[in-house]
Amino acid sequence: MIIAAILLIIGSLFIYGVYRFFNPFGKAVNKELSDSYYYTRDGEGIIYSPMGNWFSLGKDEMQVDLATFQVLGRDYAKDKQYAYFKSRIINSPIDVPSFQVKAGFVPMDKNHVYILTDDLYYLHDSDEEGFKILEGADAETYEPLGYDFAKDKNFIYRNNQICTEVDHGSFEIINDQFCKDKNGVYHYYYGKPLLKVEEANPAKVISLTSSHIRDDQNVYFYLSHRGFENIDKVIILPFQDSEQISFFEDHSLLKIDNQIFYEGLIIEGADASTFKDIEYGYAKDVNHVFFHGKIIEGADVNTFKYNDVNYTFSDKNHIYEAGEVVKKKN
Repeated sequence: MIIAAILLIIGSLFIYGVYRFFNPFGKAVNKELSDSYYYTRDGEGIIYSPMGNWFSLGKDEMQVDLATFQVLGRDYAKDKQYAYFKSRIINSPIDVPSFQVKAGFVPMDKNHVYILTDDLYYLHDSDEEGFKILEGADAETYEPLGYDFAKDKNFIYRNNQICTEVDHGSFEIINDQFCKDKNGVYHYYYGKPLLKVEEANPAKVISLTSSHIRDDQNVYFYLSHRGFENIDKVIILPFQDSEQISFFEDHSLLKIDNQIFYEGLIIEGADASTFKDIEYGYAKDVNHVFFHGKIIEGADVNTFKYNDVNYTFSDKNHIYEAGEVVKKKN
């Protein structure tokens, strides 16, 4: 065993040494903004490599003015003459001195906000432009509000389109799936229209998780499917005490007051005070073991566990897969 461990250490050191020998990079240019721009080993050039993974994703040595080169975002940089997307010069007519990238992904200059139209733009050898102007956007006041929304002095934008469904002055992002204005609360999902949650009170709504909200009466979250059933709606669950709302690692599970819910449905027979999430759809309380919110009849609560060595669920009598007995224990 000791010899095997020594050989493993020697092998690991050898592989690391080979990697370091062939590694073309010096230090990152600005590791706070990007993990893709690096100095060459001699410090006299710049290399672009996605996430620094030159072995799998390749690398491009860039011809830049090293003295003025600066990183603007993960895939953006500039020097005194050019702005760059990944490793390629941006050939759109931008103003280089004022060119910046807000929030790491919104390119803009003093005159315009730009939309990246082709994420593989840097690979192309054609003269086709990879960016276009976001028409109507005010560059001076434009601010991204997460990945889906932005705002300037005139408009709210959703995925680079003017959003007329919401009130400009009172619009706010609640979390990754909900937003609001003075008129209502809305669920948003890429490629789908805003869905107004008529029951929600915008004056009282707060975020609970990245995908759940509540007001003074109900918990709200969007559910696309339940098993093979298409749901495609916002689930509304009333509560009595906001202090008795809690979540599990599996966000399909939710505790409200003295009840446990799975995908918006009450788990019948669940004891809320002892209920706990196990893993991969399994849970248990003092009385029962559950899989996807259903009681596994006959499962032994006291001995049911997950074995992370052989990735099996079992109790003293059986091994289970997908909530079903597949094998009797020896």
